[in-house]
Amino acid sequence: MVSLSVTIKAIDESNLEDEALLCVPSRESPQYSKFEKGVKDKAEWLRQKMKEYGYLGHIAYDSDGKPLGFIEFIPSKGAPLPVEEAEATALITCIYLPKAPHGQGIGTNLLKATLRQLWKIGVCQVKTLVSRSPHWINDGIYRKHGFQTEKTFYKVGNPEPLDLLTLRLDGPQPRIETVTQHLRPKLRNALPVEVLYFHSAQCPFNSAVHINHVNAVAKFSKELVTLKTIDSWKEPETAKRYGSMYSDTFINGKSPFFAPPKQEDIENEIQKEINRVSQLKQRS
Repeated sequence: MVSLSVTIKAIDESNLEDEALLCVPSRESPQYSKFEKGVKDKAEWLRQKMKEYGYLGHIAYDSDGKPLGFIEFIPSKGAPLPVEEAEATALITCIYLPKAPHGQGIGTNLLKATLRQLWKIGVCQVKTLVSRSPHWINDGIYRKHGFQTEKTFYKVGNPEPLDLLTLRLDGPQPRIETVTQHLRPKLRNALPVEVLYFHSAQCPFNSAVHINHVNAVAKFSKELVTLKTIDSWKEPETAKRYGSMYSDTFINGKSPFFAPPKQEDIENEIQKEINRVSQLKQRS
């Protein structure tokens, strides 16, 4: 129990959907229909991941039983991230507190509950990927609990760094020299412009984002643009090579978006790339 009569519960078969619904507009919202498939996909993804550890994380509930936020973790083995795979390493994929009152320690209690649970099931090392953007979960909550920066990633065409943090659970923390890695997939300077969308059921928001990609590409002829959708979890090595970070968009090998893009944003970036490649062809 934490302040304000908040209860922390482990994620299990009975409350899988509670987590998924925290990520999307409410069912009463006219926007919900865009995310309904994503909620179902997320619940099934959680169900499959539960088989690997038996645990997925925790959800915080208020005194009326309404979910406030959650923390989620998975094994590093088979994850579509450029990190080493190890049986005793877990990845915290998300802390999200959309309904939680600020400053009440709910995120901290979710993290503590999860670290205790991971230790009980034999996990020796925990990692997480965070942004430096103030609009996303950054390293603040993790630093307070001893996490260190292990690696900083930069993707082609995107100046926003992503930091990989790490924490040992089985002994003293080693001194870590932070490494910087620039992820460099092969870039294309040709038409048709290749749009790769790394879809992940891990985020229920992705169903709506996928529709944005389909609709954006449909605005152009097939001679100018192609779209390929890749399941990050079914093709993890491809995702690692690009640094897809669960879900991402690459346009001719560049990653122009940090947040999930709107349709018009995708259209604008495609047009910029068409113009760039066309100018290159004129010069050659």
